[in-house]
Amino acid sequence: MIQCYILSILYLLLSALLFLQNRYRVQLSSFLRLSSFLRENRKALGIFVASGFLLVFVLALLPLSPGPMVLGDLIPLLMITYDSLYFLIVFSRDEGESRKDYLDIGKESRKVFLGYLNIAVAVLHFIFPTFVLL
Repeated sequence: MIQCYILSILYLLLSALLFLQNRYRVQLSSFLRLSSFLRENRKALGIFVASGFLLVFVLALLPLSPGPMVLGDLIPLLMITYDSLYFLIVFSRDEGESRKDYLDIGKESRKVFLGYLNIAVAVLHFIFPTFVLL
């Protein structure tokens, strides 16, 4: 299903930009606004996370043509699952707890790594859409 393929790449790139927003504040200032909007608005966060889980379900059951039925797009499926769970857990915290994230340098380097990993998975999934892992 080609629409879900494109949506999965867009979700991975959006997640990557949300992970990289603290490191590149000036270049990604609009994503700072999006991040604060997701933290404040529970409905928008729910829609964002639900769309991620819906993509996971569709990627698992309806892969691109040469892929197997259940494990078709395994690596993007795992990354979108991790991203959705991360945003659900971290963005749904209270404001006092989320301020601690900005002070911890170790978490910042982990977020940068996850951002670049999301970009790598999105680019590889875009370049090799019919690559079967098995």
